[in-house]
Amino acid sequence: MNEYSNPAKRILRLVEQIAHKPEGTPSAVIWAEAFGLDTKQAEHDPHEVLSKLMLLREEIDLAEKLMADTQFSKGLYEPYFKRVRSTISFNNISASWGNFKKNLQADTQLALRYCSEILPPESEVSINELQNVLDAAHRLREEIEQSELTPVVRDFLLKQLAIIEKGIQDYPIRGGLSIKSAFKEGFADCIARADAFPTETNQAEISKIGKVWGALRSAGKEFVEADRIAASLAGLADKGRALLDFLN
Repeated sequence: MNEYSNPAKRILRLVEQIAHKPEGTPSAVIWAEAFGLDTKQAEHDPHEVLSKLMLLREEIDLAEKLMADTQFSKGLYEPYFKRVRSTISFNNISASWGNFKKNLQADTQLALRYCSEILPPESEVSINELQNVLDAAHRLREEIEQSELTPVVRDFLLKQLAIIEKGIQDYPIRGGLSIKSAFKEGFADCIARADAFPTETNQAEISKIGKVWGALRSAGKEFVEADRIAASLAGLADKGRALLDFLN
């Protein structure tokens, strides 16, 4: 069972990364480092950090809800989830980390560790496989950006890649839900543009995008198949053969 296998484990992993960071550092910089974001940009423009913190807040809410469904007393975990929440308040993002790190010390980490052992594991996704998909998406992005595709086609393909990349990058925070959400968003974007998209051309580019989606489906199939996203794509048949082959 890996460190991303349930929401309490994912929260604990982040807390352990930041609990002992320097007190004088802005909170936005601390979180940016934990999320793998640009720390220099975060200090002046923390919008990406705030976006990730919104996801983390949802994970805390989910972990607390799941714990409430167990036989354990709320007093054993609710105060500690509250402490973690206090560190991710949007109003606190520009404040010094020293104001909040005291909420993430040994007792909080211990409570989270117990929760991580109590909550059942989700289906696991191979981190190495996800990284391979992300690398492939990055390579294809460079290729498309340097191509002579029309603006409409380039925008569609780059948007699809952005959805894939975000789904993978959010996995350490959201787990399998990030993979499911990527397929939902990619499918919705595909449907929204289908009528205007010139499917008779650009077959090679669409095929390459389809292979990246296929690799992501392979890496996270437990989540994708459970959501029936792949099967739903068959409904694109009347929108053009290229889009029908989107995940083949």
